[in-house]
Amino acid sequence: MSLLGTTRIDRSVVILLASVLLLSCQSTTRRGDGGGVASTARANSSIKPHAYPIRASGSEELVQIGLQHHPGIRAAEAKVRRLRAKIDQVTALPDPKAKISGGSMAETAAGRVDLMAGIEQGVPFPGKLSERGKIAEREAATADANLEAVKLQVAQQIRQFYWSYFLASRTTDITSVSREVLELVRGTIDARVAANQATQGDQLRLATELGDIEKTLIGAKQREGSAKAMLNALLNRPAGAALSRPSNLTVPGSGELRTLLATTEATHPEVDASRTQIEAFRHRLRAAELERYPDFMFGLQHGLVSDSGLAPSVNGRDQIFASIGVNIPLWQKPRRAKIREAAEGIEEAESRLAAVRANLRFRVEDAWLRAQSSRDLISLFEEQIIPESKQAFDVSLQSYAAEKLTFVDVLDTWRKWLGFQLQQAHNHTSLGKAAADLRSASGDL
Repeated sequence: MSLLGTTRIDRSVVILLASVLLLSCQSTTRRGDGGGVASTARANSSIKPHAYPIRASGSEELVQIGLQHHPGIRAAEAKVRRLRAKIDQVTALPDPKAKISGGSMAETAAGRVDLMAGIEQGVPFPGKLSERGKIAEREAATADANLEAVKLQVAQQIRQFYWSYFLASRTTDITSVSREVLELVRGTIDARVAANQATQGDQLRLATELGDIEKTLIGAKQREGSAKAMLNALLNRPAGAALSRPSNLTVPGSGELRTLLATTEATHPEVDASRTQIEAFRHRLRAAELERYPDFMFGLQHGLVSDSGLAPSVNGRDQIFASIGVNIPLWQKPRRAKIREAAEGIEEAESRLAAVRANLRFRVEDAWLRAQSSRDLISLFEEQIIPESKQAFDVSLQSYAAEKLTFVDVLDTWRKWLGFQLQQAHNHTSLGKAAADLRSASGDL
């Protein structure tokens, strides 16, 4: 080999190796653009429990705070970003292949081949990359719809436990007031016992009722603490973080049932998620059908030819040639299985959509009926039952002072009055929880 031939070989090898290294460096740089460890550290720090102050304690204020800080929502958002990042991956061409061949190679009329270098690029059959991209897009859209469903679930849980917090707090307040009422009655009983107009049995009955009240207060405070703990967990706050007592207890109207059902079946995030799953499987079917067609391989080769050889006519002219090839989709059994899998996936997703709609219809109608029933009960208790029970207690207390009724009769009217007040608190709680269920079932965040 001449000095000129050696120089050409070295130069060609250096250029090829430099190109490969440059491509590798560019790929590494692109992989590092996402922020790496620093980005992960920032994400981790944003989901740690934090005792951030809460200026307002209404249910809707807490819902907005929960939507900002709940880890489940952060996870669903990250899943959407992760799936969107797959689109560029599945729609990209495969990396080209470079190769160098050397050794005892062919002797041509132009001279002996000293070295061959080439590059090859695979190109999928037209439509394959597009369908893969559409599958990834639909999967990301499904995750996006599921994100909205997670937000609805978190909002529903916050509203539910807010009303549990209200019920426990209201039970504490009502029972405390009732205890004060009995403490006032104690003076009347003590005076009558001292005047031999009543027996110590009345004092014992009163003491028993006061003991029951204390037991009720202990249970109410425990439920109040548990509701606060759950709310802090939903707001991603540390255990024991301060939380104001419930306020701004407004309940939105239920609306017309037929309109709610129509809106729910058309726009609920769970419905959107099922729809995009159907679209994804349809694109999977199309992609599976395209797998029956071959992919292409395009190549470019460069052969370095020496200007010294056996024949006196050698000129050392290099060889440059292109190539094209295809893979052979010989084994059709796995490809037919992919088509069947996608077709069954479409039927699965369509059936799931029907099941989702049926479940949402039940949830909407059930919550709407419960809200209507609770409103009717609240009006009945407020306008009739509670005023009449309080009046009955006042009359029985006056009759007891006039020795017309026994203390047992007084306790009976007092228990009914207290029970109706507590039941009214349950009615308000049932209305609030039904409204929360209705908003979640109808897709109203």
